[in-house]
Amino acid sequence: MEGNTGGVRVVSRRVIRPELPPEHETTVHLTPWDLPLLTAEYIQKGVLLPKPPTGGEHLVEHLASSFARALGRFYPFAGRLAVAEVEDGASPPSSISVFLRCNDEGAEFVHATAPDVAVADIAGSLYIPRVVWSFFPLTGLLPAVAAADSLPVLAAQVTELSDGVCIAMSLNHVGGDGTNFWEFMNTWSEI
Repeated sequence: MEGNTGGVRVVSRRVIRPELPPEHETTVHLTPWDLPLLTAEYIQKGVLLPKPPTGGEHLVEHLASSFARALGRFYPFAGRLAVAEVEDGASPPSSISVFLRCNDEGAEFVHATAPDVAVADIAGSLYIPRVVWSFFPLTGLLPAVAAADSLPVLAAQVTELSDGVCIAMSLNHVGGDGTNFWEFMNTWSEI
């Protein structure tokens, strides 16, 4: 047991690496259009589903396994943003470089429970209930902080509700956009 936030209890937190990682580490340098995204919060989306008949640990392990397979197809999402000082002769260096290191460090995968929350509590509400923010990993994190602290580009959380499950993801906006986000989610879903 890791913690309790607003009725949500984190059961486990782990790093999932791609099932089939690339042979070589790749570096993706950011473009000038990417740099403003260092100050934008992670993209966060989730889906509410009815609780499957098997439920519990079987469901979570199946989702973790299929998550690893999907990461193999989207291997940059298993990397980290990195920061390097640019050697320009100044002391200290006058600039830095931020880039995506596709190095197979993995994405975060969280399993949580919210036994007092029902799907209807969320879907039937006119406003998003505050507890919903506890369903998302890396809430409020800025990509610039993630780069400085070497935090995951992608994180997923599976929260078991009283009568359903919420599968939520957070994607560093520098690592991908909304289209990439849903392509990954659809790939994970197909697997």
